[in-house]
Amino acid sequence: MFQTAATFTGSFDEDCQVKSVPQSLLTLVAMILDGPNIKSQSGDGVTQATLSTAQLLQYNSSIRRRMGSTTVRHNKDRETPLSIYVGLTVHARTQKRDLIEMLFDLGLSISYDRVMAISTSMGNRVCEQYHRDEVVCPPNLREGLFTTAAVDNIDHNSSSTTSTDSFHGTGISLLQHPSLQNNGTDRREHSVLEQPSATTTLSELPESYTCVRPLVLPRKDPPLSKADGPLKSDGQEITQALHQEYG
Repeated sequence: MFQTAATFTGSFDEDCQVKSVPQSLLTLVAMILDGPNIKSQSGDGVTQATLSTAQLLQYNSSIRRRMGSTTVRHNKDRETPLSIYVGLTVHARTQKRDLIEMLFDLGLSISYDRVMAISTSMGNRVCEQYHRDEVVCPPNLREGLFTTAAVDNIDHNSSSTTSTDSFHGTGISLLQHPSLQNNGTDRREHSVLEQPSATTTLSELPESYTCVRPLVLPRKDPPLSKADGPLKSDGQEITQALHQEYG
């Protein structure tokens, strides 16, 4: 068990639970839970209960525990996907430190500080990619695909007379259109966490995204450009534009 290491890289592979524990431990737990049979001894048909129990044993094991100590010092190299998944999921849905620490004391989850270290490292990786790409967009967007955007207003309490109770913004939904011939290129370089940082400080977003310059007219009567062509149209331009749009 102590020779098996499983390093979290930012995402969970399909067989990460099986790889995080030795096969002999899986076989032993399967025989305890399901009884001795050929399937449990060969490793086929492992249930989720078997995987969860084996991961908890792997996560909470230690070579030597101090006399009188009731806590377990967890090694990052032996953190199983189950303990990481529980901690990250509970934090994403509740944002409650006490709940995560309670699960950590029960040996079911990683600690709150470890959750914050992982989330901060992943956030910093995303910010680094924003600076490299010089644009802020979801990192799961694939490169080389036709992409469309839908823009709509976000208005909260628009009847308010003060700015403290109202919010006016813009929401942009990006949609990509993959095909059988072109599935795009994965650009999530941030998903690999070489060494999660111990800091909880997030990197800053690009200045072009966070600083929006105000737009004001230089005077009340802005200059109008001269019209190049007749001011009245017969409507054929709309038909031509529709043909170009469909094309």
